[in-house]
Amino acid sequence: MAQPGFIETLVTSTRIRLARNLLAYPFPHKLDEKLAKEIVYLVENELGKLDDFQKNDMATLSAEEATLLQEQHLISPALIKKKGIGAVFLSSDKSMSLMVNEEDHLREQYIYKGFDLYKAYEQISGIDDALGNSLAFAYDNRLGYLTACPSNLGTGMRASVMMFLPGMAWSKELEEFLPQLKAGGLTVRGVFGEGTAAEGYNYQVSNERTLGVSEGEILDKMIRMTMTLCDLELRARERMLKENKISLRDMCLRAYGTLTNCGVLTLKELTGGMVKIKLGIALDFFKVRDIRAFNDFMANMRSASFRLENGLQGKSEEECNLIRADIAHKVLPELVSRID
Repeated sequence: MAQPGFIETLVTSTRIRLARNLLAYPFPHKLDEKLAKEIVYLVENELGKLDDFQKNDMATLSAEEATLLQEQHLISPALIKKKGIGAVFLSSDKSMSLMVNEEDHLREQYIYKGFDLYKAYEQISGIDDALGNSLAFAYDNRLGYLTACPSNLGTGMRASVMMFLPGMAWSKELEEFLPQLKAGGLTVRGVFGEGTAAEGYNYQVSNERTLGVSEGEILDKMIRMTMTLCDLELRARERMLKENKISLRDMCLRAYGTLTNCGVLTLKELTGGMVKIKLGIALDFFKVRDIRAFNDFMANMRSASFRLENGLQGKSEEECNLIRADIAHKVLPELVSRID
């Protein structure tokens, strides 16, 4: 089995998402604006009794603000399109988000940085139970929670882990392993969920089956499969080193040298270089001070995140490239150091 110290170089984050609908209301694709706003009001009223959630109406969010929330995995691309009826409620630390009137009336999710499916489940389950005590969820004794898409029937739960799998991608083992995952009721998607591509060897592994299984069974299967993938990935990395250590090390060191010494840095150059540095961390070419801080830095350098977090709205791409290079030059050496 993979040792605990390796886990955070393999699993970036853990997410639990619950799909719920309110009884006596049409599903979102059949909702008119009046009923949609009524649902937003009901959810807002109940959440106000539980915690300090920030409400964001999709109609009032700018395109850049919406993209930022998507980059942070707090909303889906589908919710961005629901300008007239959609909203999202965010906890103060942004670990929890509740999307309203996306594909279902409620998409509740909790994101944990690192690997802890049961913690993530306990956090979002507490909110879900409290809402369920006040709001009547659509539920059938045979089918479980009723959802807009039949694939979410039953528990309505998606448990997912974001995994960094360069070894399995390099060796094509991940592609070969997909039938086994599917047979176990699991699937692999891109960084931003269904219909998106993998980004920098990052893959979202989640359960596909929600009907006829309990939440505990889903969590246990996800944990077992995650640990299996960790073992396979570590062995694949060992083979990478055995077959290509010199060229891989050179590639990673060159990327680090470029990002810490350039005067102009495009987003594409940064993204490509950071993936190579993260690979270098995984292969022990670099020592990282805090892998979570490193992952946060990568996420915060995405387009919308970078502009909004650094007050660069309205700035030209040329100006952003200069500032991006300056930030990389200052921050990267504080996070990552070369191992000789």
